[in-house]
Amino acid sequence: MPQTPEKETDRGGVQSVSRIFELIEVLAAHPAGAGLQNLATEAHLAKSTAHRLLGSLVSLGYAVQDAQTGKYRLTLKMFEISSGIVNSMDIMSVAKLHLERLSQRTAEAVHLVIRDGADVVYIYKTESGPMRMSSRVGLRSPLYCTGVGKAILATLPDAEVEQIWHHSRLQKLTGRTVTDLDQLRSQLQTVRNCGYAIDDEENELGIRCVALAIPGPGGRADSAFSISGLAPYMTAERIRRISTLALETRTDILHDLGLVSKT
Repeated sequence: MPQTPEKETDRGGVQSVSRIFELIEVLAAHPAGAGLQNLATEAHLAKSTAHRLLGSLVSLGYAVQDAQTGKYRLTLKMFEISSGIVNSMDIMSVAKLHLERLSQRTAEAVHLVIRDGADVVYIYKTESGPMRMSSRVGLRSPLYCTGVGKAILATLPDAEVEQIWHHSRLQKLTGRTVTDLDQLRSQLQTVRNCGYAIDDEENELGIRCVALAIPGPGGRADSAFSISGLAPYMTAERIRRISTLALETRTDILHDLGLVSKT
């Protein structure tokens, strides 16, 4: 039975994707650039196919062609795509031991998240106390109403915060959830002043969190961690003590990442 045009198109699309990634891998092996014929040969492509695919990569900004030598090479755009994944892996490997220690010192649940658009995704969780949180690795939550999200937002320019706000699915998850942009801006200024964010039952009733961003070299953050506990036990005085431990933990993480030096 002959295939439908849709299936033929799908098969052709998969083949094109496979070819372009083979070509990208060959380009990656030639950081100084390589000529069309050489790239076509190493990628096992016809010269005309390689030329067409290279043209697509150039037009999308993933490759450039040297005007004098005619050689093609990858641009830093490929690095920009992968850097978020690499950074999150670095954060996980470096932060894990420090966060486990923080959880033991506070007897509370500690979470590590990374930003994904207008949300955060939980990538690590450790608990030391008898209470077990409902949170889990892989959980996705909005930036605007979580402690970790507000900690990250506080490291971003106001224009970017506003853009994220308008791309968020705003809803009042509890009676304390902030759904006013000016009120959020005020909270973020407080976060910048004290160095940490508070989730005061804004994402889940009965739970309070202390959260700190883990900023990169430029000061903006794509990751953060939090210490979460039952609201009746997370008093103002206990939050103050936990925040002191959390700030020390962040310094230790940044030191191990090579971003700060200890005195």
